[in-house]
Amino acid sequence: MIKRLFFCLFAWVMCSGLSVRAQEGPLPFFRSFLDGNLNKITFPGPNEPGASGRAADGNYKRINRAVLNQWGLQLTRGKEEIGAFYLPEYIFSTQDGLLIEFEYIMMYTNAEEIGITDGICMFLVDATTNEYIGSNLKYGAEGAGFGYTHRRSGHTDIRYGVTSITGMKGGYLAVALDQGHFKNWRFENYEMRNGIPYGDAGIANVQSATYNTRSNVTIRGAAGRGEKVITTSLKTHRIAEGRWGYPVLITRHTGWDEKTGLEDPNSDGLRNKAGFMLNTQTGMYEQYVVPRIDNPFCIAGGKLFYHSDESAYRKAIIALEPNTIGGGFRITVTIQHGTEKTVVIENYTYPSSLLYTENGIPAQFIPGEYPTITYYSNPPQTELALKTPEKLAIGFMASTGQLTSYTNIIRNLRITPLYGANAEDDIYNHRRGPVIVRPLDNDVAYRLVGNQPGASKDNLDLTSFRIWTDEKHCLGDGQFEHEEKGVGKWKYNPESGEMTFFPAKDVGGEAVIWYDIKSIHSPYVAEKYRSSLAKIVINFTDDEG
Repeated sequence: MIKRLFFCLFAWVMCSGLSVRAQEGPLPFFRSFLDGNLNKITFPGPNEPGASGRAADGNYKRINRAVLNQWGLQLTRGKEEIGAFYLPEYIFSTQDGLLIEFEYIMMYTNAEEIGITDGICMFLVDATTNEYIGSNLKYGAEGAGFGYTHRRSGHTDIRYGVTSITGMKGGYLAVALDQGHFKNWRFENYEMRNGIPYGDAGIANVQSATYNTRSNVTIRGAAGRGEKVITTSLKTHRIAEGRWGYPVLITRHTGWDEKTGLEDPNSDGLRNKAGFMLNTQTGMYEQYVVPRIDNPFCIAGGKLFYHSDESAYRKAIIALEPNTIGGGFRITVTIQHGTEKTVVIENYTYPSSLLYTENGIPAQFIPGEYPTITYYSNPPQTELALKTPEKLAIGFMASTGQLTSYTNIIRNLRITPLYGANAEDDIYNHRRGPVIVRPLDNDVAYRLVGNQPGASKDNLDLTSFRIWTDEKHCLGDGQFEHEEKGVGKWKYNPESGEMTFFPAKDVGGEAVIWYDIKSIHSPYVAEKYRSSLAKIVINFTDDEG
């Protein structure tokens, strides 16, 4: 027997009694986006919907394009699109740790295209009140803004293509799978936005153009609250809420991409050079390339995939650990590419207040058909002070720019407590007859060792194992047998942790069963720390039963 294992994302799904349906909300959350289920998912609209004009089909260019297809929830496919959704009924406390995991597909819609596109981001928005969620949640600028940030424009006439756009009000954090632009300072007639300046920009704190890379993980901070007044020697700027803040906090380059050959995979290249972090005390960007990335990879897999043993496989793993000193979170972002997992950003501490450079405001602005705009060579710095919201809502967006049609898809989204049990998928190849497998050998649960949680398979409560017939239906506690007509019979042993499968005569293809499990140790014995669903797959290599 050949066994292939790939990591299964966490999910929390609650059930009790015989053949009951999974409960919905509050957290934890799981959705495969492969079964047509969009229950309790909201698709917000844009701020200033006409700010980018209309596409050839007559619709606004920034219309929400999110749709389900056979590969998952497709957020974008064309040019100048945004796909955005959030989970209004799955609010979590910032006192809780959180693990957010999702598989994603990022690829050129037209294979011959090679232009730079944008990417996918996970965002958190203040959910303490209804001021920023519900019908008030609107996304921001397309393209490099990823729907999260604002865009200040020198144009006031839509005939010239773009006008200013308000960013996501109440936004607290955005973690982006960044194809290159989310991290950047932009200052053009049609877009002014703060960020990291690269190249010969004539601006303070500029970084080498060599480090203006594609394929990054980038984190931006909170939207400014209320009106911001910034006074310089030239003028006083009064900036409305939703049009300041969103500073780049940290960015790391992951390696080359498949279109440009940006980095030689056999060299150290830029992956351990092109990284910057905001010094929150000085407001300046400093080179930061910790931890070391040993093997370069493209943030986009560039192709469709089925399983994690394919080179195109991509999964984002975002861990938010409460920061007990100063509020906020410690953030770790890991990307799984193929079977390898690479930590790109590790234990970044997001403070509750910081200083940043607001380099996206014009020093001089003379409106007109061709407005005159100049920028500050030494842009003003300003404080972004924000008490960490007590509650946050979570959402996701993808964005494309003007030049490239790009397909962005996510699936198998799991949002769980940080120290929930971890159940991984198990895939077996089998020729004929009954088979006994040990699916729990690669699973773990937590227990406190001193004051620290430690993970081991020895912490699993074998009797807490529950069988699910699919991702929606659980047999219930203590129900250890299930028979599917024409497929076979499953029987779990709660003493040994073994699962026996008796295939039906002449069965072929694959047989699948789902399960979850939890820890035997307090406090992780609580139901909220139960694992995500994992699946056991028996692939038959011939047609014999």
